[in-house]
Amino acid sequence: MNNRRWKGFVAVCWFAAFASVASGQQGGVESAKAPVVYVSDFELDAANITPDQSRVSRARRFAGAVSPLHLTEQDPQKKSQALVASMADTLVGDLQRDGIDARRLPAGSPLPAQGWLVRGVFLAVDEGNRVRRAVVGSGAGQGKIELAVAIDALPVESPAPLYQTVEGQSDKHAPGAIIKLNPYVAAARYVMAGNDEQADIKQAAAQVADAVVARVKQ
Repeated sequence: MNNRRWKGFVAVCWFAAFASVASGQQGGVESAKAPVVYVSDFELDAANITPDQSRVSRARRFAGAVSPLHLTEQDPQKKSQALVASMADTLVGDLQRDGIDARRLPAGSPLPAQGWLVRGVFLAVDEGNRVRRAVVGSGAGQGKIELAVAIDALPVESPAPLYQTVEGQSDKHAPGAIIKLNPYVAAARYVMAGNDEQADIKQAAAQVADAVVARVKQ
């Protein structure tokens, strides 16, 4: 092989190798850019009540005659945890079906270094149109239940609060602190007024997932 052909052969090999490395690097960059969405547990309080042990109450619970979102539960803490878990798991599943790498962020876990954080709070709106933190327990779930959701880009040391408590307006007959939403943080509010708990969660989670996908793929 003469010198000119040898140089041409080396040039072709070098170009092919460079193209392969560049392609691998580009693929790595694209993979690195693929966002991970972390879904935190939405806030939902449980009322501190004494379980109703009356015969009528036990019979109604046994028969399952009343909506879970609108009932006094025997164990409000467990009911609250079940609703929060159902919302988080349903939302993660919806996002994954939309091609998003979504993961549930356990309560108390440190914030990841990158990706997106989805957080929210269950709300109750009373007859005076005042917004409260929703409570599962005695007197809870009367009226409209909503979600306020925020979508934060990570990293962030401390996410801005979704709301602040309005002092001096307590009402012992309506559980849940009166709050004021932060309009610069809450992405949207979604209504969960209905008699079918699972259907409500499924519908609300689907709407939240659509908002998250639109924000992440912006």
